[in-house]
Order: sequence, then structure tokens, then C-alpha cells
Amino acid sequence: MKSFPVLIVLGLLALMVQGAIARMVPPPWCPDLGWLVVVALGLRWPRFLLGALASTTLGYGMDLVSGSLMGQHAFLRLLTYLAAAFAARQLDLSGGIPTSIFVFAATMVYGVSVVSMLSFFVGAEGFDFQVLSDAFCHGLANVVAAGPVISLVERILVQFSDQEVARRAPLSMGLHGGGFR
Repeated sequence: MKSFPVLIVLGLLALMVQGAIARMVPPPWCPDLGWLVVVALGLRWPRFLLGALASTTLGYGMDLVSGSLMGQHAFLRLLTYLAAAFAARQLDLSGGIPTSIFVFAATMVYGVSVVSMLSFFVGAEGFDFQVLSDAFCHGLANVVAAGPVISLVERILVQFSDQEVARRAPLSMGLHGGGFR
């Protein structure tokens, strides 16, 4: 429980750093650091309900600073957390390549979901080559930043948790052993 407020602060700091980076780096090449914190929570944090609460809180923080539909990022980050938590419990995502593939695929789905929600609720234009090109570039930027962000979240979890949670073993903390908490 000690790690919950620290991870919320880390996620909010990630949003601020992302905002500063976005002023220097063009939009598709700027990694979504707040989103990567949510992915790291899903991949590495064993407390399921607190992770869902933290992801939703960080999503609302993104909604407040982004000017998008209120609740859009909160909902999509909750779905991202659920997908990452489910994938971490079913697959071995402990290495760099599997994690990179997951982050890239999840970034693409997240980007398509944002555009779909905007076109449904606001009537914005749909998909074209530029949207897919930007999503691809954003996916590559997130893959590059994923390693350091996930490592930082792991260190915080180890530092502030009562138990060792740096790596999940499929049988000790997955559906076969520990289950969702």
C-alpha cells in the first residue's frame, strides 16, 4: 500500500515531463510517459484493484491536461491496464523483446481507440494513412521509452513494497498461484 501514492506521484510527474518533452519533440515522436507508467503497473504490480484505481486516476490526470473528451483517457488507460495485467499473467513478458512488441501493439490499439472515440462522439474525421503513420511513429517512440519507465516502476515497487515484486513468475503470481488481488 505504501507504493500506491508514490506511483500516483510518479505518473503525474511523467505527465509533466511528457508535456515538457512535447514542446521540443514533434507529436508522433514524443513518448507517452504517463501511459507507459500505466503499462508498467499492469505488467509488474501484483495488486489488481489498486492498479486499476491508479490507472484510472492517471487517465483522469491526462484528461485534465490534454483537453480531450473528459473520461476518454481514463477509460482507455483502464483498458490498457487490464490488457497489460491480463497479458502479464498469461504470457512471459519479462524480456525486452516481448515487452517491446506488447508496448508497440498496445500503442497502436490505443491510438486507433482515441481516433475511433473522437469520430464517434465528436464527428471528427476517421482513419487515413497519416493517422496510421503517426500511430506507427508514436509506437516506436513508446518502445524506446518503455524500458526505462518500466525499470523505474519496478524499482519503486521493490523499494516501497512489503514483498519482492520486481519480476512476476507465471506460476507464483499468475492465475495459477496468486491470482488477482
